[in-house]
Amino acid sequence: MRKIDPELREEMRKTYVLKLMNVIRLKGFNTLKIQDMAEHMQISKASFYNYFSSKEEIIQELTGTYIAYYEEVDQTILNKEITYIDRFQKVFEQEVLTFIYISELFFEELKVGFPELYEGIISARRKRKMNIRQFYEMGMKEGIFQSLNPSILMLQDEVMLRRLLDPAFLLEEGLTIKQVLFDYYQAKKVQIFKPDELKRINDKLTILEKIEFLSLKLSNSYSS
Repeated sequence: MRKIDPELREEMRKTYVLKLMNVIRLKGFNTLKIQDMAEHMQISKASFYNYFSSKEEIIQELTGTYIAYYEEVDQTILNKEITYIDRFQKVFEQEVLTFIYISELFFEELKVGFPELYEGIISARRKRKMNIRQFYEMGMKEGIFQSLNPSILMLQDEVMLRRLLDPAFLLEEGLTIKQVLFDYYQAKKVQIFKPDELKRINDKLTILEKIEFLSLKLSNSYSS
């Protein structure tokens, strides 16, 4: 193995793992061989072993990336120094990114092949849901949000995003990813924030930037 600066090696490992997210979302990892992974990373098989010792190490790194993302966003959601609209946008953004990168197929294969990693990511996802629930309850208590059932709000995202972002649905309805995301965001905002709070919100530029980013991510995932 070629000797590489530890910090650079760690940075490159994360970069290469990110390149595998979409193919693993679509095809899982059981059928992927080392050669397949190297090709998706756009490196040679020999170079692969400069950064990873095995396929199992890739799965560990990827799972750790998902867990770290959950935890980073959780800190934002419960930070009272950040406005409710900014935190609401973060929840929305994370729900879309989770849809893009983490599939049920990944969870199923992880549960069978790597039960300890599976328990770790399930625990992180469970904690995330608890934090989102707490965020909604805080907003309701402070009179920012409508009094709604947080469980239904979270389930709504899971069901609606899966349907709205289905390429067949978009084609049938003649809709773009960007339009669907923007319209769903607006619908959620009207549903959750109280009317007086809605009048104070001016988020058009910030949410358009986020939706532009999310649309690009989705478009890339569909074309891969």
